[in-house]
Order: sequence, then structure tokens, then C-alpha cells
Amino acid sequence: MEDCGDSTMRADLKYPLTIALALALIAALISAATPVELLFSVEPRLIAPGGYLTYVIYSDGSIYWVPYTPFYIYAWRFASIMFLLWIAVLVIYVIKPLRTADLLSIILAVMFAASNYVYLYSIGARVVMYPLIYVLYTIGKPLTFIDMGQVALIYALWRAFKNGLIKVRRGGK
Repeated sequence: MEDCGDSTMRADLKYPLTIALALALIAALISAATPVELLFSVEPRLIAPGGYLTYVIYSDGSIYWVPYTPFYIYAWRFASIMFLLWIAVLVIYVIKPLRTADLLSIILAVMFAASNYVYLYSIGARVVMYPLIYVLYTIGKPLTFIDMGQVALIYALWRAFKNGLIKVRRGGK
């Protein structure tokens, strides 16, 4: 791969960044308007007598059912869509290794990780982070999950180094 100057690198990033921002905007609109959790969440939703969905909020170690959509649900929707987009771009890159897809996968990985942590810390339950896992303390037994946000950030750093987006100076040069 050629060594590109900073101006060339910025030109290389313009197209994937534009695509990523457009995808993020679309994902935000879908997150706000559509209960995507009904498509692929295993958590059941109760339908209240008025016909609206009820959701759980965690507060002071207790669970409350509420008739409105809490912020963390919007954050979860957005993070889930960003995760699916990141995986889709990875599949595209494996099938046809284009630089645009590679750079887009880095941007989407970072966007997914950021939105994933917004979701985790807006739930209201205690979250304890460990290397590559996190533990969620709700009611009852603590729940341990693989931290895909950390996996995405490790991937993004690896690809950023590989693409020369991050350079390490050695020997004081």
C-alpha cells in the first residue's frame, strides 16, 4: 500500500465518513420511529390495556413498568442498528476488499461502541466493566455479557493502524 500524505488520507476518509454519517442519521430515525426490539429481542413486551407497549426502568434497585419508551430503549435500538451495519460492512469487505468498506467498517465500529456505552450507562442498573466482558446488576443474579463495544474498538484500532490512520513514531523521530 502506498504511503499517503495527510491531505490524501483526508480525501480517502471523506466518502466513508459521508456514508457513515448518512447511515447514522437513518439509524437514528429508525430508532426513534420503530420498535425494532420487537423484531429480534428475546425480552417480552407487555401490551397495556390502552394498546401501547410497556417497558422496564431500573431505579434504586427496583424494577418499574412504564407506559412510555425510556431513553435507554432508543439508545439500544440505535446501538443494535449500528452493530448490524458494522457486521454488514465487514461481510462486504470480506467479499470484496475495498478501501472504502475498510474505512467505513472502522467508523461504524467506533460509532457502534460509543452508542453501545450510551445504552449501557443509561439503563439505570449498575454496570461493571472488565476486559472484554461486562456485568449488569439488575434484580436477582448478575448478568455477564461479552462486551462487543470493546471488541469493536479493538477491531477499529487494528484496522486504523493497518491503514496508516494512526502512526506510531519510534526512536524519537
